[in-house]
Amino acid sequence: MSEGTDRRHKVQEKENYRDAYQRDRDRVLYSSAFRRLAGVTQVAAVSEQLVLHNRLTHSLKVAQMGRRLVQNLRCQLDDPEAGFPPESDLNEDVVETAGLAHDIGHPPFGHVAEEVLGQRLAQVAGLEGFEGNAQSFRVVTKLARRKMDHTGLNLTRATLNAILKYPRLKPRDSAKAAASWTDRGHGNKWGAYQTERKDFEWARRSSFGELRSANAILMDWADDISYATHDLEDYFRAGLIPLHNLAIDKKRILKHGRRRLKDDVGFNEYRFREQLDVIVEEFGGNLQSQCWDTRENRVRMNMITSDHLTRLVEAVRLIDEPPFVEVDEPSQYRVAALKELTWFYVIDRPPLAIQQEGQKRIIGSLFDRLLICLEKSPNSPKIPIQLRVIYRDIKRDDEAKGTFDDNKEARCARAVTDYICLLTEAQAVDLGKRLAGRSQSSMFGTWFN
Repeated sequence: MSEGTDRRHKVQEKENYRDAYQRDRDRVLYSSAFRRLAGVTQVAAVSEQLVLHNRLTHSLKVAQMGRRLVQNLRCQLDDPEAGFPPESDLNEDVVETAGLAHDIGHPPFGHVAEEVLGQRLAQVAGLEGFEGNAQSFRVVTKLARRKMDHTGLNLTRATLNAILKYPRLKPRDSAKAAASWTDRGHGNKWGAYQTERKDFEWARRSSFGELRSANAILMDWADDISYATHDLEDYFRAGLIPLHNLAIDKKRILKHGRRRLKDDVGFNEYRFREQLDVIVEEFGGNLQSQCWDTRENRVRMNMITSDHLTRLVEAVRLIDEPPFVEVDEPSQYRVAALKELTWFYVIDRPPLAIQQEGQKRIIGSLFDRLLICLEKSPNSPKIPIQLRVIYRDIKRDDEAKGTFDDNKEARCARAVTDYICLLTEAQAVDLGKRLAGRSQSSMFGTWFN
Protein backbone atom coordinates (compact mmCIF):
# COMPACT_ATOMS: atom_id res chain seq x y z
CA MET A 1 0.00 0.00 0.00
CA SER A 2 1.31 3.46 -0.91
CA GLU A 3 2.28 5.93 1.82
CA GLY A 4 -0.22 8.23 0.14
CA THR A 5 -3.09 6.51 1.95
CA ASP A 6 -1.62 7.23 5.41
CA ARG A 7 -3.66 9.62 7.54
CA ARG A 8 -2.29 12.53 9.53
CA HIS A 9 -3.89 11.20 12.72
CA LYS A 10 -3.98 7.47 13.36
CA VAL A 11 -7.56 6.24 13.61
CA GLN A 12 -9.31 2.91 13.25
CA GLU A 13 -11.50 2.90 10.14
CA LYS A 14 -13.99 0.23 9.19
CA GLU A 15 -13.38 -1.40 5.84
CA ASN A 16 -16.33 -0.93 3.51
CA TYR A 17 -17.12 0.05 -0.07
CA ARG A 18 -15.01 3.25 0.13
CA ASP A 19 -11.23 3.42 -0.04
CA ALA A 20 -9.16 6.05 1.79
CA TYR A 21 -9.19 8.56 -1.07
CA GLN A 22 -12.95 8.28 -1.54
CA ARG A 23 -13.40 8.98 2.18
CA ASP A 24 -11.31 12.14 1.73
CA ARG A 25 -13.57 13.34 -1.06
CA ASP A 26 -16.68 12.78 1.05
CA ARG A 27 -15.19 14.57 4.05
CA VAL A 28 -14.47 17.73 2.06
CA LEU A 29 -17.79 17.61 0.21
CA TYR A 30 -19.78 17.32 3.45
CA SER A 31 -17.86 19.97 5.39
CA SER A 32 -19.50 23.29 6.27
CA ALA A 33 -16.34 25.06 5.07
CA PHE A 34 -17.05 23.74 1.57
CA ARG A 35 -20.75 24.65 1.68
CA ARG A 36 -19.98 28.28 2.55
CA LEU A 37 -18.30 28.69 -0.85
CA ALA A 38 -21.81 29.09 -2.29
CA GLY A 39 -21.75 32.53 -0.65
CA VAL A 40 -18.29 33.60 -1.85
CA THR A 41 -17.37 35.51 -5.02
CA GLN A 42 -15.69 33.90 -7.99
CA VAL A 43 -15.27 37.12 -10.00
CA ALA A 44 -18.49 39.12 -9.51
CA ALA A 45 -20.38 39.19 -6.20
CA VAL A 46 -22.75 36.32 -5.44
CA SER A 47 -25.56 38.86 -4.97
CA GLU A 48 -25.74 39.54 -8.72
CA GLN A 49 -29.08 38.65 -10.30
CA LEU A 50 -27.49 36.82 -13.22
CA VAL A 51 -26.69 33.16 -12.54
CA LEU A 52 -22.89 33.37 -12.46
CA HIS A 53 -20.34 30.96 -11.07
CA ASN A 54 -19.57 31.32 -7.37
CA ARG A 55 -16.67 29.67 -5.55
CA LEU A 56 -18.68 26.52 -4.92
CA THR A 57 -19.80 25.91 -8.51
CA HIS A 58 -16.31 26.83 -9.69
CA SER A 59 -14.78 24.31 -7.26
CA LEU A 60 -17.19 21.59 -8.39
CA LYS A 61 -16.11 22.11 -11.99
CA VAL A 62 -12.42 22.16 -11.06
CA ALA A 63 -12.95 18.86 -9.24
CA GLN A 64 -14.76 17.31 -12.21
CA MET A 65 -12.11 18.54 -14.64
CA GLY A 66 -9.37 17.15 -12.42
CA ARG A 67 -10.96 13.72 -12.50
CA ARG A 68 -11.17 13.83 -16.30
CA LEU A 69 -7.49 14.77 -16.54
CA VAL A 70 -6.47 11.65 -14.62
CA GLN A 71 -8.83 9.48 -16.64
CA ASN A 72 -7.29 10.82 -19.85
CA LEU A 73 -3.79 10.03 -18.55
CA ARG A 74 -4.89 6.52 -17.68
CA CYS A 75 -5.89 6.03 -21.31
CA GLN A 76 -2.34 6.96 -22.31
CA LEU A 77 -0.82 4.05 -20.37
CA ASP A 78 0.64 1.21 -22.41
CA ASP A 79 -0.68 -1.16 -19.78
CA PRO A 80 -3.69 0.37 -17.93
CA GLU A 81 -3.77 -2.63 -15.58
CA ALA A 82 -0.26 -1.81 -14.35
CA GLY A 83 -1.37 1.68 -13.33
CA PHE A 84 0.68 4.83 -12.78
CA PRO A 85 4.17 4.86 -11.19
CA PRO A 86 3.58 4.20 -7.45
CA GLU A 87 5.66 7.21 -6.39
CA SER A 88 3.39 9.56 -8.40
CA ASP A 89 0.30 8.78 -6.24
CA LEU A 90 -1.81 9.77 -9.28
CA ASN A 91 -5.45 9.11 -8.49
CA GLU A 92 -8.80 10.43 -9.74
CA ASP A 93 -10.31 10.81 -6.28
CA VAL A 94 -7.25 12.62 -4.93
CA VAL A 95 -7.30 15.23 -7.72
CA GLU A 96 -11.06 15.62 -7.42
CA THR A 97 -10.80 16.19 -3.66
CA ALA A 98 -8.01 18.72 -4.14
CA GLY A 99 -10.25 20.53 -6.65
CA LEU A 100 -13.09 20.66 -4.14
CA ALA A 101 -10.75 22.03 -1.43
CA HIS A 102 -8.47 24.34 -3.43
CA ASP A 103 -10.44 27.53 -2.59
CA ILE A 104 -11.91 26.40 0.72
CA GLY A 105 -9.97 29.02 2.72
CA HIS A 106 -10.63 31.99 0.47
CA PRO A 107 -12.23 34.93 2.34
CA PRO A 108 -15.46 36.74 1.43
CA PHE A 109 -15.09 38.78 -1.78
CA GLY A 110 -12.13 36.70 -2.95
CA HIS A 111 -8.81 38.25 -3.91
CA VAL A 112 -9.61 41.80 -2.84
CA ALA A 113 -10.14 40.55 0.72
CA GLU A 114 -6.87 38.60 0.50
CA GLU A 115 -5.13 41.88 -0.28
CA VAL A 116 -6.66 43.61 2.76
CA LEU A 117 -5.92 40.73 5.13
CA GLY A 118 -2.37 40.54 3.78
CA GLN A 119 -1.83 44.23 4.56
CA ARG A 120 -3.27 43.89 8.06
CA LEU A 121 -1.30 40.78 8.98
CA ALA A 122 1.96 42.12 7.55
CA GLN A 123 1.85 44.72 10.32
CA VAL A 124 1.68 42.08 13.07
CA ALA A 125 4.98 40.70 14.38
CA GLY A 126 5.12 36.91 14.32
CA LEU A 127 2.83 36.43 11.29
CA GLU A 128 3.79 35.81 7.66
CA GLY A 129 0.90 37.75 6.17
CA PHE A 130 -2.02 36.16 4.36
CA GLU A 131 -2.09 33.59 1.55
CA GLY A 132 -5.36 32.06 0.32
CA ASN A 133 -3.72 28.73 -0.48
CA ALA A 134 -2.11 28.55 2.96
CA GLN A 135 -5.49 29.36 4.51
CA SER A 136 -7.09 26.49 2.57
CA PHE A 137 -4.43 24.12 3.95
CA ARG A 138 -5.11 25.49 7.44
CA VAL A 139 -8.85 24.89 7.07
CA VAL A 140 -8.50 21.20 6.15
CA THR A 141 -5.79 20.51 8.76
CA LYS A 142 -6.92 22.69 11.70
CA LEU A 143 -10.15 24.68 11.42
CA ALA A 144 -12.58 22.14 9.98
CA ARG A 145 -13.71 19.66 12.63
CA ARG A 146 -15.23 16.20 12.45
CA LYS A 147 -13.83 14.44 15.56
CA MET A 148 -13.15 15.47 19.14
CA ASP A 149 -9.75 13.76 19.35
CA HIS A 150 -8.04 15.59 16.47
CA THR A 151 -8.27 18.79 14.43
CA GLY A 152 -9.04 19.08 10.75
CA LEU A 153 -10.56 16.54 8.37
CA ASN A 154 -7.70 14.06 8.86
CA LEU A 155 -7.07 13.67 5.15
CA THR A 156 -4.54 11.30 3.60
CA ARG A 157 -0.98 12.29 2.77
CA ALA A 158 -1.63 12.18 -1.00
CA THR A 159 -4.68 14.45 -0.71
CA LEU A 160 -2.95 17.00 1.53
CA ASN A 161 -0.01 17.03 -0.87
CA ALA A 162 -2.39 17.58 -3.81
CA ILE A 163 -3.98 20.57 -2.06
CA LEU A 164 -0.51 22.13 -1.72
CA LYS A 165 -0.53 24.11 -4.96
CA TYR A 166 2.57 25.95 -3.69
CA PRO A 167 4.45 23.31 -1.65
CA ARG A 168 6.63 25.44 0.57
CA LEU A 169 6.49 27.63 3.64
CA LYS A 170 7.01 31.35 3.13
CA PRO A 171 10.68 31.71 2.13
CA ARG A 172 12.86 34.05 4.17
CA ASP A 173 14.81 34.99 1.03
CA SER A 174 12.43 36.98 -1.16
CA ALA A 175 15.09 37.22 -3.88
CA LYS A 176 14.90 33.50 -4.64
CA ALA A 177 14.93 32.81 -8.40
CA ALA A 178 11.45 32.35 -9.84
CA ALA A 179 10.50 29.43 -12.07
CA SER A 180 9.17 29.95 -15.58
CA TRP A 181 5.42 30.49 -15.54
CA THR A 182 4.95 27.52 -17.91
CA ASP A 183 6.81 25.20 -15.52
CA ARG A 184 3.83 23.49 -13.88
CA GLY A 185 6.10 21.64 -11.46
CA HIS A 186 6.89 24.81 -9.52
CA GLY A 187 5.01 27.81 -8.20
CA ASN A 188 6.31 31.17 -7.05
CA LYS A 189 4.01 31.61 -4.05
CA TRP A 190 3.93 29.70 -0.76
CA GLY A 191 1.25 27.36 0.55
CA ALA A 192 1.39 26.86 4.33
CA TYR A 193 1.76 28.92 7.50
CA GLN A 194 4.29 28.17 10.23
CA THR A 195 1.37 27.08 12.44
CA GLU A 196 0.89 24.14 10.05
CA ARG A 197 4.58 23.33 9.63
CA LYS A 198 4.22 19.81 11.05
CA ASP A 199 1.20 19.06 8.84
CA PHE A 200 3.09 20.47 5.86
CA GLU A 201 6.23 18.43 6.53
CA TRP A 202 4.18 15.28 7.08
CA ALA A 203 2.31 15.80 3.80
CA ARG A 204 5.57 16.39 1.92
CA ARG A 205 7.57 13.54 3.49
CA SER A 206 7.90 11.50 0.28
CA SER A 207 8.05 14.44 -2.12
CA PHE A 208 10.79 15.62 -4.46
CA GLY A 209 12.16 18.87 -3.06
CA GLU A 210 9.80 21.75 -3.82
CA LEU A 211 8.25 20.01 -6.83
CA ARG A 212 4.48 19.93 -6.80
CA SER A 213 2.96 16.49 -6.70
CA ALA A 214 1.49 15.18 -9.96
CA ASN A 215 -1.97 15.44 -8.42
CA ALA A 216 -1.38 19.10 -7.45
CA ILE A 217 -0.27 19.94 -11.00
CA LEU A 218 -3.47 18.44 -12.40
CA MET A 219 -5.61 20.27 -9.84
CA ASP A 220 -3.90 23.56 -10.74
CA TRP A 221 -4.37 22.96 -14.47
CA ALA A 222 -8.03 22.06 -13.89
CA ASP A 223 -8.41 25.37 -12.03
CA ASP A 224 -6.92 27.29 -14.96
CA ILE A 225 -9.13 25.47 -17.46
CA SER A 226 -12.29 26.23 -15.50
CA TYR A 227 -11.38 29.89 -15.06
CA ALA A 228 -10.54 30.24 -18.76
CA THR A 229 -13.74 28.67 -20.08
CA HIS A 230 -16.63 28.80 -17.63
CA ASP A 231 -15.99 32.34 -16.37
CA LEU A 232 -15.75 33.48 -19.98
CA GLU A 233 -19.21 32.04 -20.68
CA ASP A 234 -20.56 33.95 -17.67
CA TYR A 235 -19.51 37.34 -18.98
CA PHE A 236 -20.46 36.72 -22.59
CA ARG A 237 -23.87 35.77 -21.27
CA ALA A 238 -23.95 38.97 -19.18
CA GLY A 239 -23.17 41.05 -22.28
CA LEU A 240 -19.77 42.22 -20.99
CA ILE A 241 -17.43 40.31 -23.33
CA PRO A 242 -18.17 40.76 -27.08
CA LEU A 243 -16.90 37.35 -28.11
CA HIS A 244 -18.54 37.73 -31.52
CA ASN A 245 -16.39 40.77 -32.33
CA LEU A 246 -13.12 40.65 -30.37
CA ALA A 247 -11.23 41.93 -33.41
CA ILE A 248 -12.18 45.53 -32.61
CA ASP A 249 -10.29 45.34 -29.29
CA LYS A 250 -7.54 42.87 -30.21
CA LYS A 251 -4.67 45.39 -30.08
CA ARG A 252 -5.85 46.75 -26.74
CA ILE A 253 -6.28 43.23 -25.32
CA LEU A 254 -2.75 42.37 -26.41
CA LYS A 255 -1.37 45.56 -24.84
CA HIS A 256 -3.28 44.88 -21.63
CA GLY A 257 -1.99 41.30 -21.48
CA ARG A 258 1.58 42.38 -22.20
CA ARG A 259 1.45 44.89 -19.35
CA ARG A 260 -0.18 42.43 -16.92
CA LEU A 261 2.00 39.40 -17.72
CA LYS A 262 5.34 41.02 -18.55
CA ASP A 263 6.84 40.15 -15.15
CA ASP A 264 6.02 36.44 -15.52
CA VAL A 265 9.34 34.68 -16.04
CA GLY A 266 9.64 33.28 -19.56
CA PHE A 267 6.53 35.01 -20.92
CA ASN A 268 6.68 35.03 -24.74
CA GLU A 269 4.58 37.79 -26.29
CA TYR A 270 4.68 36.24 -29.76
CA ARG A 271 3.15 32.96 -28.54
CA PHE A 272 0.54 34.85 -26.53
CA ARG A 273 -0.42 36.92 -29.58
CA GLU A 274 -0.53 33.79 -31.72
CA GLN A 275 -3.11 32.16 -29.44
CA LEU A 276 -5.09 35.39 -29.13
CA ASP A 277 -5.34 35.56 -32.93
CA VAL A 278 -6.73 32.01 -33.03
CA ILE A 279 -9.28 32.79 -30.32
CA VAL A 280 -10.48 36.00 -32.00
CA GLU A 281 -11.01 34.16 -35.28
CA GLU A 282 -12.61 31.15 -33.58
CA PHE A 283 -15.23 33.13 -31.67
CA GLY A 284 -15.86 35.62 -34.46
CA GLY A 285 -16.38 32.86 -37.01
CA ASN A 286 -18.98 31.06 -34.92
CA LEU A 287 -20.95 33.59 -32.87
CA GLN A 288 -23.36 35.77 -34.79
CA SER A 289 -24.08 38.48 -32.23
CA GLN A 290 -23.59 39.60 -28.62
CA CYS A 291 -26.94 38.09 -27.65
CA TRP A 292 -26.51 34.97 -25.52
CA ASP A 293 -30.18 34.11 -25.54
CA THR A 294 -30.42 33.09 -29.18
CA ARG A 295 -30.53 29.32 -29.62
CA GLU A 296 -27.79 29.51 -32.25
CA ASN A 297 -25.38 31.35 -29.98
CA ARG A 298 -26.02 29.01 -27.05
CA VAL A 299 -25.34 25.97 -29.20
CA ARG A 300 -22.26 27.46 -30.83
CA MET A 301 -20.85 28.69 -27.51
CA ASN A 302 -21.35 25.24 -26.06
CA MET A 303 -19.49 23.72 -29.01
CA ILE A 304 -16.58 26.14 -28.64
CA THR A 305 -16.31 25.50 -24.89
CA SER A 306 -16.52 21.76 -25.44
CA ASP A 307 -13.73 21.92 -28.03
CA HIS A 308 -11.57 23.96 -25.65
CA LEU A 309 -12.13 21.52 -22.78
CA THR A 310 -11.25 18.52 -24.94
CA ARG A 311 -8.11 20.19 -26.25
CA LEU A 312 -6.97 21.33 -22.80
CA VAL A 313 -7.56 17.93 -21.21
CA GLU A 314 -5.52 16.29 -23.96
CA ALA A 315 -2.71 18.84 -23.43
CA VAL A 316 -1.50 16.86 -20.40
CA ARG A 317 0.86 13.94 -20.85
CA LEU A 318 2.79 11.49 -18.68
CA ILE A 319 6.56 11.70 -18.33
CA ASP A 320 9.01 9.20 -16.84
CA GLU A 321 10.46 11.35 -14.06
CA PRO A 322 9.13 13.62 -11.30
CA PRO A 323 6.71 15.36 -11.35
CA PHE A 324 5.44 12.66 -13.80
CA VAL A 325 3.08 14.96 -15.74
CA GLU A 326 3.51 18.02 -17.96
CA VAL A 327 1.27 20.40 -19.91
CA ASP A 328 2.15 21.43 -23.46
CA GLU A 329 3.18 25.06 -23.82
CA PRO A 330 0.77 26.16 -26.60
CA SER A 331 -2.19 25.11 -24.45
CA GLN A 332 -0.87 27.15 -21.53
CA TYR A 333 -0.69 30.21 -23.79
CA ARG A 334 -4.21 29.41 -25.04
CA VAL A 335 -5.49 29.45 -21.45
CA ALA A 336 -3.59 32.68 -20.70
CA ALA A 337 -5.20 34.35 -23.73
CA LEU A 338 -8.69 33.15 -22.76
CA LYS A 339 -8.25 34.38 -19.19
CA GLU A 340 -7.03 37.72 -20.45
CA LEU A 341 -10.46 38.39 -21.96
CA THR A 342 -12.05 38.31 -18.49
CA TRP A 343 -9.29 40.53 -17.11
CA PHE A 344 -9.64 43.08 -19.92
CA TYR A 345 -13.44 43.30 -20.14
CA VAL A 346 -14.50 42.61 -16.54
CA ILE A 347 -11.88 42.65 -13.77
CA ASP A 348 -9.92 45.77 -14.76
CA ARG A 349 -13.01 47.90 -15.46
CA PRO A 350 -14.64 50.60 -13.24
CA PRO A 351 -17.93 48.77 -12.44
CA LEU A 352 -16.11 45.92 -10.71
CA ALA A 353 -13.11 47.93 -9.47
CA ILE A 354 -15.33 50.49 -7.70
CA GLN A 355 -17.41 47.73 -6.12
CA GLN A 356 -14.22 46.06 -4.91
CA GLU A 357 -13.11 49.24 -3.16
CA GLY A 358 -16.26 49.03 -1.05
CA GLN A 359 -15.62 45.34 -0.37
CA LYS A 360 -12.11 46.14 0.83
CA ARG A 361 -13.54 48.64 3.30
CA ILE A 362 -15.99 46.04 4.63
CA ILE A 363 -13.26 43.47 5.28
CA GLY A 364 -10.81 46.03 6.69
CA SER A 365 -13.35 47.50 9.07
CA LEU A 366 -14.55 44.05 10.16
CA PHE A 367 -10.99 42.93 10.87
CA ASP A 368 -10.14 46.08 12.85
CA ARG A 369 -13.28 46.03 15.00
CA LEU A 370 -13.09 42.31 15.80
CA LEU A 371 -9.37 42.57 16.61
CA ILE A 372 -9.94 45.42 19.07
CA CYS A 373 -12.74 43.50 20.80
CA LEU A 374 -10.73 40.27 21.00
CA GLU A 375 -7.55 41.93 22.30
CA LYS A 376 -9.53 43.83 24.92
CA SER A 377 -11.54 40.89 26.27
CA PRO A 378 -11.36 37.44 24.59
CA ASN A 379 -14.35 36.16 26.57
CA SER A 380 -16.61 39.14 26.02
CA PRO A 381 -20.18 38.47 24.83
CA LYS A 382 -19.50 41.15 22.20
CA ILE A 383 -17.43 38.54 20.35
CA PRO A 384 -19.15 35.85 18.23
CA ILE A 385 -18.97 32.44 19.88
CA GLN A 386 -17.16 30.82 16.96
CA LEU A 387 -14.42 33.45 17.12
CA ARG A 388 -13.96 32.80 20.84
CA VAL A 389 -13.63 29.07 20.14
CA ILE A 390 -11.06 29.67 17.40
CA TYR A 391 -9.03 31.88 19.74
CA ARG A 392 -9.08 29.28 22.52
CA ASP A 393 -7.98 26.57 20.09
CA ILE A 394 -5.03 28.70 18.98
CA LYS A 395 -3.98 29.20 22.60
CA ARG A 396 -4.07 25.43 23.14
CA ASP A 397 -2.28 24.56 19.89
CA ASP A 398 1.34 23.64 20.69
CA GLU A 399 2.51 24.66 17.22
CA ALA A 400 0.84 28.05 17.55
CA LYS A 401 2.39 28.53 21.00
CA GLY A 402 5.84 28.03 19.53
CA THR A 403 5.08 30.22 16.52
CA PHE A 404 3.54 33.16 18.38
CA ASP A 405 5.82 32.91 21.44
CA ASP A 406 3.16 34.31 23.78
CA ASN A 407 2.40 37.13 21.32
CA LYS A 408 -1.23 37.99 22.09
CA GLU A 409 -1.58 40.38 19.16
CA ALA A 410 -0.49 37.67 16.72
CA ARG A 411 -2.86 35.12 18.26
CA CYS A 412 -5.76 37.54 18.07
CA ALA A 413 -4.98 38.58 14.50
CA ARG A 414 -4.74 34.96 13.38
CA ALA A 415 -8.03 34.11 15.12
CA VAL A 416 -9.85 37.07 13.53
CA THR A 417 -8.49 36.11 10.10
CA ASP A 418 -9.59 32.51 10.56
CA TYR A 419 -13.05 33.67 11.56
CA ILE A 420 -13.47 36.05 8.62
CA CYS A 421 -12.40 33.26 6.24
CA LEU A 422 -15.25 31.10 7.52
CA LEU A 423 -17.91 33.74 6.68
CA THR A 424 -20.00 34.13 3.57
CA GLU A 425 -20.19 37.57 1.97
CA ALA A 426 -23.70 38.17 3.31
CA GLN A 427 -22.53 37.29 6.83
CA ALA A 428 -19.52 39.61 6.55
CA VAL A 429 -21.72 42.51 5.42
CA ASP A 430 -24.32 41.88 8.14
CA LEU A 431 -21.77 41.54 10.95
CA GLY A 432 -19.94 44.64 9.77
CA LYS A 433 -23.16 46.67 9.92
CA ARG A 434 -23.99 45.36 13.39
CA LEU A 435 -20.53 46.25 14.75
CA ALA A 436 -20.73 49.71 13.16
CA GLY A 437 -24.20 50.37 14.61
CA ARG A 438 -25.77 50.64 11.15
CA SER A 439 -27.90 47.49 11.21
CA GLN A 440 -31.65 47.44 11.70
CA SER A 441 -31.74 43.65 11.97
CA SER A 442 -33.27 42.00 15.00
CA MET A 443 -31.21 40.52 17.84
CA PHE A 444 -33.47 37.44 17.68
CA GLY A 445 -32.48 34.54 15.47
CA THR A 446 -29.04 35.89 14.62
CA TRP A 447 -26.84 33.55 12.59
CA PHE A 448 -23.74 33.98 14.79
CA ASN A 449 -25.14 32.73 18.11
